[in-house]
Amino acid sequence: MNQKRSSRAPKGAPVGSLDGTAGKGWMEEGPPAWGAALLYAFLTILLFREFIFSSEMLFGQDTMGLGYMARAFFAQALQSGAGFPLWNPQILGGTPLLESFAAGDALYPTALLLLFTDTHRALGWKLVIHVFLAGLFMYAWLRTLGGSRWAATLAGAGFLLAPYMVTLVYPGHDGKLFVTALTPLLFLTAERALRSGRLREFSGVGLSVALVCLTPHLQMAYFLFGAVGVYALFRSWETSQEEGKRPALRRWSLFLVASLLGAGAAGVQLLPAAGYITEHSRRTATTVQASPQEALAYSSSWSLHPEEVVSLVVPEFTGNSAGGAEWATDTYWGRNFFKLNHEYLGVVMVLLAMLGAVGRKWGRLPWFMGGLGGLALLFALGAHTPVWRLAYEFLPGVSLFRAPSMAIFLTGFAVATLAGFGVDRLLAPTDGGQSGMRRRNQAPGGVPGGSRILLGGAVCLAVGWVLAASGILLDVWTTVFQAGREENQAEALARAAPFITRGFLVAALLSGGVLLLRWLRTRDLLQAGGVATLLLILVVVDLFRVDAPFIQIQPFAPFAAADANIRFLQGAQAQDPEPFRVFSLLQGGEDVRPGMFGLELAGGHHPNDMARYRELVGKEGGGFPENLLHPNVLAILNVKYLLWPDGQIGSPQGLEAVEQIRYADGEVYASVYPFPTLPRARLVARAEVVAGAAAVERILSTEFDPAGTVILPEHPPVTLSGGEARGTVRWLERGNNRMRLGVESEGSALLVIAENWYPAWVATVNGEEAPVLRANHTLRAVPVPPGSSEVELMFQSGPVRLGLGVTALSLLLLLLPLGGQFFRAKRKE
Repeated sequence: MNQKRSSRAPKGAPVGSLDGTAGKGWMEEGPPAWGAALLYAFLTILLFREFIFSSEMLFGQDTMGLGYMARAFFAQALQSGAGFPLWNPQILGGTPLLESFAAGDALYPTALLLLFTDTHRALGWKLVIHVFLAGLFMYAWLRTLGGSRWAATLAGAGFLLAPYMVTLVYPGHDGKLFVTALTPLLFLTAERALRSGRLREFSGVGLSVALVCLTPHLQMAYFLFGAVGVYALFRSWETSQEEGKRPALRRWSLFLVASLLGAGAAGVQLLPAAGYITEHSRRTATTVQASPQEALAYSSSWSLHPEEVVSLVVPEFTGNSAGGAEWATDTYWGRNFFKLNHEYLGVVMVLLAMLGAVGRKWGRLPWFMGGLGGLALLFALGAHTPVWRLAYEFLPGVSLFRAPSMAIFLTGFAVATLAGFGVDRLLAPTDGGQSGMRRRNQAPGGVPGGSRILLGGAVCLAVGWVLAASGILLDVWTTVFQAGREENQAEALARAAPFITRGFLVAALLSGGVLLLRWLRTRDLLQAGGVATLLLILVVVDLFRVDAPFIQIQPFAPFAAADANIRFLQGAQAQDPEPFRVFSLLQGGEDVRPGMFGLELAGGHHPNDMARYRELVGKEGGGFPENLLHPNVLAILNVKYLLWPDGQIGSPQGLEAVEQIRYADGEVYASVYPFPTLPRARLVARAEVVAGAAAVERILSTEFDPAGTVILPEHPPVTLSGGEARGTVRWLERGNNRMRLGVESEGSALLVIAENWYPAWVATVNGEEAPVLRANHTLRAVPVPPGSSEVELMFQSGPVRLGLGVTALSLLLLLLPLGGQFFRAKRKE
């Protein structure tokens, strides 16, 4: 009996055709799964047509910088046969790859595209594929809940085109987009498992959790796992009411075990990252080492603000900074620094969700989804509501994150789900025997108020249009909510004003269209298939107009072309037997473009770069690395050339350019200046013991001798002469994970290597284990004896090895039920 009940859709959910009868054509019932897939493919191709039918790259702010460079480094390492790179030496003194997410989604399945196509195309195709899959997953989720084909098709289309996901293409936030696309997949695997109780369904939960963990966007994953965990509790409670506490407890326990195994399957990514982020990453400066006020300000930054709530239904209200359309070009007047994506939910989707939220046929599920969406919205508003502050104080991990606005994808998922419910409610057959008055006041299925909901929404938006057109709306809004706005915000608001008026008008017309379709359906003037088709058109038009400006392409050839300065540096690198670094002052010292051409950089930017390196170079937040203009720091970091933006800040004194590029009028734009640096690896026989932040102060002092002295946090394990080190150092091998050096030293010395220290680096001297000391606050040093020595350094991460073992074991346990099902099926055959 339990098995029979568990095989059905949730109690009360409509199943199959709209009126419970079979035999209708697809126009009335909705397209089958393959038809929906074709529709989603068409919408995806239409959305990304300029990219798909070209050889160019999708534009993404982060992709154009670190995103492309890091993926190109990773792809080149794999394609060259050098093996999986565990260390990336290209920027900021070197960073561990897996621990710091230096190659982003290196372990995520779509990273395989890097092996089969050009990097710039692979980066775009990953986004295209996920947008398409998002529609399929949402379709499957609605069908799993028992929604009709039309409900699933419209919900899938609305989710596929959802601006809170699609517009993440422009800022290049691929990890956020991946997690959003996977959200309905994790919910549907959880629903199937908790409903059936079969082990193989729980394997699906674990594998979905692993996928989310490997995206890798831990903050979005955290929000998603919390939401699915609460959903599992909700469904388990319902099971206890219908089938008893024992089945409910068993399924909840299996869900928990499957989720933990899923996290374990991603252990090779999660375990190394956990220690790095809390002990070595820049994140320590804004979290565990920050004052309470600093930590609070950091975590609440980049939240939504009241004006952005209006933009959830009128996308033009706060404007945007992305360009691509007039309404999104320099029109952002909100309180964040800029706006490159959009959280628009879709006015049609919201109206349908309002219909679905009050329907009775779906039991308690609409209440859960409404609560989930509302709670996520309140959290996304950050310090504007107490919800975020309570989470910050009491939920583990929330204080490590910033940008509460990311949680809005859960609101969007809830809206898409409820919109599917609303479609079924709107399309449900009417009872021709009812009186006209009763039919006007009663929604299909006997639920009153549906037409009034749609009418109320249309009237509110129409009133908003009138107020916006008269100027009253913005005057009142800015007086109440933004009395102290800055001049640039006022200018942006003036540019946005006509688009705001137009936005309210468009929203009012769309809501009127939904109301009209509702009226036609309740009076049997239009069949379900016709209403659904027109609804689908409204959804597509509504969302597509917001998405389109955020899908832009970038010609790859100019992007990948080396200018004269880069070509000079490449030539110098090819002729120099010793490695060296370049410090580019372009983009405020965060320029990573030279790294695209194989040059190693002392500057750059990285979301998880090493905290000690930032302290050494004097970088706070996204500011300029002030200490990288100090000769002592430049010397110990092996910076041999400066890439200097003369056109912006003038030319440096005392240095003579060896290469320049100029504007069309002949004025110098940027130059290459040589600097008398120290070798990447050298011998030192004098050490000073200075711990903590005082080490940086000592390095910056005029009395410090960068060539002959090294700063250590504790006394070295060998006795040094204290004088000048005599000897030579030769590079024998230099790879990403392994390097060998030949050393000739007249006495005991320290081999100082100008690359970041990290505990995973181990060393041997003449085949015997040797310590790797932390030198000059963040670099490496290895003690060497007198005479000839061969020094080998290898990246051997214990957390990576442990994570790989946990991954293998967890995957085995997750795949066992699926393997058992396969062999049972074969035996039956």
